[in-house]
Amino acid sequence: TTVGKDGQTWLVTGSPGGSRIITTVLQMVVNSIDFGMNVAEATNAPRFHHQWLPDELRVEKGFSPDTLKLLEQRGQKVAVKEAMGSTQSIMVGPDGALFGASDPRSVDDLTAGY
Repeated sequence: TTVGKDGQTWLVTGSPGGSRIITTVLQMVVNSIDFGMNVAEATNAPRFHHQWLPDELRVEKGFSPDTLKLLEQRGQKVAVKEAMGSTQSIMVGPDGALFGASDPRSVDDLTAGY
């Protein structure tokens, strides 16, 4: 997924896998744009995922107990799971510098520069 800003490429991110690709990439983009996180912060932030089966809201460790309680009070069946999704991303800084982030959820990921 490529995200532009002021007519220029600003963020490039992607995720392997099946049903979690969309929510993983979306959370990466939302964390970067809406929450102003840099590429490393957005990559490392806890994630959540919901799909039809199983009918539960899967969340990673890292969400506050208050948040989980509020979700349950709203009728969500919350299940805390191990790592979900994996991303490889590049963000372009204001000066054109490239910042890469490999997801720590995957032990084989690596960020390298040139």
